Amino acid sequence: MTRFAFALAAAGAAAALAGCGNIDESDPKPQLNAVSAPGTDFGQTLVGTRKRLDFRLRNSDAGLAKVKPLENIVIEAIPPELGPQHTCPTRLEEGDECFLSVYYQPAAAASLAGELRVTSNAGVVSLALSGTAVTTLSPAAAAVVFTGSTDGDFGTVARNGSKTQVYVVRNIGNADGALTVTAPTGTGWRASDDCPDTLTAGASCNVSVTFSPTVTGISVPTPLTVSVPYNAAYGGLALPLTGTGG
Repeated sequence: MTRFAFALAAAGAAAALAGCGNIDESDPKPQLNAVSAPGTDFGQTLVGTRKRLDFRLRNSDAGLAKVKPLENIVIEAIPPELGPQHTCPTRLEEGDECFLSVYYQPAAAASLAGELRVTSNAGVVSLALSGTAVTTLSPAAAAVVFTGSTDGDFGTVARNGSKTQVYVVRNIGNADGALTVTAPTGTGWRASDDCPDTLTAGASCNVSVTFSPTVTGISVPTPLTVSVPYNAAYGGLALPLTGTGG
């Protein structure tokens, strides 16, 4: 290589290195996606029951070198029949994500034209949500609800003591249905039930949950979940639980 050509190559390399140090930050590009199997459609929903759809919010999947934080995040769902629940922070750094759920519990028969909306410094991103609230399932199917107390807070229980709460599950659908009870998992938690494999229409059964802490502090197990084919793809009928060892 001649001395002149070498000088040109060196100058080019220096320019490239200088350029690498001046990469500008790109604006955040929030990605809002459905992660549950039904997507954004609650489908046929029996009045008085509740279904859940799950979503993911992520700050940018654009492959950009540097992305600004997603800030001032506000999450809402409309109309009022839709209830969002999430643990998303108000700020997501590049590549960070969080998960959120939207519950649909209709009070009357109607078509749902809803929206999940996320507002931030990047503007607004949204997903349209749909479904149909009905008073009778067609084709006929089982649909379960909790009746009576749904208080999942066991309060403070002394170490090596125990507290039991009983939850009543009822089939308010118009057909018999195969029933699955998934007990909470967590240290100090156990459950039992008298539920049959198939719960007939109009029938009820009982699920007993016991909290027996061996250490002090707050304990949050996985939820108690009861499912029939009607709601299995929507997270089942889930009851969050919590207790504190004293």
